[in-house]
Amino acid sequence: MISLSDLQLTAWCTLLFTFLTYTRLPLISWYSLLISVLTHTILYFSSLDVASASNSTKNDGAAKGCIFLWKIENLSYCWLKKEECIQSPVFTADSLYGTKWSIRLFPKGLKNNNSVTIFLKREKDYCGPNTIQVKYQITFLDKDGSVLEYKPIWENRFAREHSVYFCACERREKVSGNERESFLPKDTLTVQCKIWKKDEKPTGLDLLSGRTMFKVHRRSFVWRIDNFSTLKPGPGSKFVLIDKFTDGLINFHLVLNEELGSEKKLVMDIRSFDDFIKFISFKASIIDSEGKRVNCGNHEYFDGDLKKGILFPLFSNKNMLMNKINLYLPNDVLSLDCEYVFSAVTSSNECARCGIICSSTTPETVTNKSEINVEKEEPALTSVLVNDLKSMYHNSILCDVELRTSTQTFPAHKAILSARSSVFRRMFSSDMKEKNSGRVDITDLEAETVHRMLTYVYTDSLEDLQMESASALYTAADKYDIPSLKHRCSSFLKYNMYANTACDVLALADMHQDHDLKSAVQDYIMEHGKEVFNTPEWKRFMETNLQLAADVMYRNVSRQELSEEKISFC
Repeated sequence: MISLSDLQLTAWCTLLFTFLTYTRLPLISWYSLLISVLTHTILYFSSLDVASASNSTKNDGAAKGCIFLWKIENLSYCWLKKEECIQSPVFTADSLYGTKWSIRLFPKGLKNNNSVTIFLKREKDYCGPNTIQVKYQITFLDKDGSVLEYKPIWENRFAREHSVYFCACERREKVSGNERESFLPKDTLTVQCKIWKKDEKPTGLDLLSGRTMFKVHRRSFVWRIDNFSTLKPGPGSKFVLIDKFTDGLINFHLVLNEELGSEKKLVMDIRSFDDFIKFISFKASIIDSEGKRVNCGNHEYFDGDLKKGILFPLFSNKNMLMNKINLYLPNDVLSLDCEYVFSAVTSSNECARCGIICSSTTPETVTNKSEINVEKEEPALTSVLVNDLKSMYHNSILCDVELRTSTQTFPAHKAILSARSSVFRRMFSSDMKEKNSGRVDITDLEAETVHRMLTYVYTDSLEDLQMESASALYTAADKYDIPSLKHRCSSFLKYNMYANTACDVLALADMHQDHDLKSAVQDYIMEHGKEVFNTPEWKRFMETNLQLAADVMYRNVSRQELSEEKISFC
């Protein structure tokens, strides 16, 4: 409660007493005047105190710096080598005169260390001062947003250009080894960077966030080799090529090799000359007669290794298989379960502003709350809702319509279908036969595609999507006007496009008049023309889609001519 000080009260009482002494007023008037003066005095000084407190609060609430949370996803599949760094999205610290900043992270460390190393860099800007002196601290966070280990607070003067200073480091064996679950939950590293004015305390900071994701592609196949026991090198040869497999980017050769020693050794030769692939993790297992998988090893390789060729040993020698022929070679068939994950040259960056941290809470507390609110509570509530809707669909609870394909019937709910699809909404709200019959006949889509479409409608999720299923689902989304599903399928087709699939995607985009997807496919073909034009798929495409093929070739020739003109001009 705000009150007058003793000095203020004494001064006003003295002034009032002097005034009353030299004026002739009745006693009741003196009393009224005294109450009125005291009341106005209290209100006057109270207003001054409130204004002062308001200004103080306003000044305390002004941001004095920022906190930048950076999440790096799929870090284990990062292709960078020693002394190579990944840079965060550039973020702007409005409270630091609009200066721009970024973080540089060296996942494999520098030349003379084996630690994950981080530097803070001031980016070039046009509104900030030529130099700015700040304090800063960078720490690593666990999955709950708590600081794993506090790092020193640094203070430096950053110039507008070329200012980079060391911040923090952590041993690689700690980050990706014995404390991996803390540092890399779900293979995501979270870095927290705090920057604030050098003469201020690190409170009242803007909260920013950024995300970098390494694009990862996962594939698998089962390789069956018949009559394995009869395989042997020919006369004068020390190896035999048993079989080969390619996915358009990577070539796999299964080889029985005697050059590696006196015994016959089973190896896999893995090669790729595509600059698109920067890193691959390969795992192979033998499937025995009981369906169990015997791990043959898991290895990681970089693009330089792939171009030279990798010899991946499966078993130390062929005799080990022959000694347990009934277990490993049922019916004289060798079955290999091959899984590989590769990361491409592309990665994505995102940056967003999350708000301001009020000065009454510590940065650590706010960071934790932010992680709980954004990452925990909202997804948890969403997960409950999704599970409930999924249960309604799978258990056919209170369904009021059926979607019938030629082979299967799917019970569903008109309200949910109408909320997700304008086609279903018109179908059930107008005088059409589907409204009255409670049945929708779908004869042009496979049951598996309808099931995937309904799963997405109810859960907003896609599972185990492949190129073929994504194309079919794209067609279904276009037919029933489900824009979000169509966009998801289109994105999948764009990011999983290869030389042997580009023609099919181009035909699909042209059929549905999707100019964005069509342009993306054409750009891909322009970038990878040599690989695409040498595929059998392109030869068949020219026979069945002559006009489309001609358009692509015209674009390719025009591009080459333009390049030649530029060279000539230079």
